[in-house]
Amino acid sequence: MSTARRLSWAVPVKGLAIALVVAFHVTLYLDPAGVDVVLGRVKALFELFPMPAFFLVAGLAAGSHPNLSLGSLWWRRVYPVVYVYVLWSLLRTVFYLLVPGLQGGLGDLPADDWRTVLLLPVWPSSSYWFLYALALFMVLRWLVARVPAGIQLAVAAVVSAAFSSGIVSVGNVGWTRIGSLFVFFLAGALLSAPLKRAVDRSRPWHVALLAAGVLVVTAALLLGLRRVPPVALVGQVLAVATGVVALAHLPAGRVRDVLTTLGEQSFRVYLVHLFPIVLICAGIRLLEPAWPRVVDAGVQAVVALLVLWLSVRFSVLSGRWRWLYAPPEALLPARLRRRPAPRHRADVPRSRRAPHGAGPVPGSAKTPAPPS
Repeated sequence: MSTARRLSWAVPVKGLAIALVVAFHVTLYLDPAGVDVVLGRVKALFELFPMPAFFLVAGLAAGSHPNLSLGSLWWRRVYPVVYVYVLWSLLRTVFYLLVPGLQGGLGDLPADDWRTVLLLPVWPSSSYWFLYALALFMVLRWLVARVPAGIQLAVAAVVSAAFSSGIVSVGNVGWTRIGSLFVFFLAGALLSAPLKRAVDRSRPWHVALLAAGVLVVTAALLLGLRRVPPVALVGQVLAVATGVVALAHLPAGRVRDVLTTLGEQSFRVYLVHLFPIVLICAGIRLLEPAWPRVVDAGVQAVVALLVLWLSVRFSVLSGRWRWLYAPPEALLPARLRRRPAPRHRADVPRSRRAPHGAGPVPGSAKTPAPPS
């Protein structure tokens, strides 16, 4: 089975994850707006799947990172993420400064506090902690590559259990998530082959079995057993396994197409989605809602769908502004900048032209853009 076929579930998994992230953030902002966040009562389910799934998929692409030099790793993988983290953290701060009075309390510091900018290198307090974690995970993966894989995973799992249970707390949502989620990034990088085989051998009935396990763990969390170290981590593993297996067996159709589109745009949706959420929820707050619970549930669903649509539309329309999502070439080393392709066949020296019907001549094609 080809690699593309075996990983056909990865993009829809990202699509489902970003949809749940948006839905969860909608509940966080609608609550102070006066809407009864009915969906927010299943917070445990929202916490178990999305971010572990994102880091697992990201780890699948990190298996070859130890083969790079530290300089290549930085410029080709880490630096583009750091650039986006800093840029969008600045845009977020400017947004809240220009539009005062909005609720922006997803971080440890007020959203319009310039300290969040000064502390970006050490204190990921904004909603963009995921980017900080991703950059850090790539470096950590490179640094510990010579350590036996079993030891890496065991240590990361112990750290994850300590953070996800709340036994270890540093008072910062970013660092808490970093401690609890590195194990999933490592699992993707170190266990990609057995993971792919396991998914290939899975059967649809496995989804029901795994989902039952997720419900058991969710019940345990709701009963106050989160502080038992393995419980939250086991729940995350089961939730990710459920999502992966379910989407691996999801037949072609409208649902899969939508999740694939969201997965393809998940990075940009993640960057953009909080802005429309904040504006929409601020407008709802002005209405001073006192609606029936069934209406509140409908409002949450409608706002989440609207935010997803707006975010995807913006990500498509903003494609021409590449600097929003990747470093401008002027900020890259010369060896990583794209060389312009010849505009006309006449521009290519005769000695380098390919025979009619042949493929491109080495050196005559445009070099690929640096990975973002």
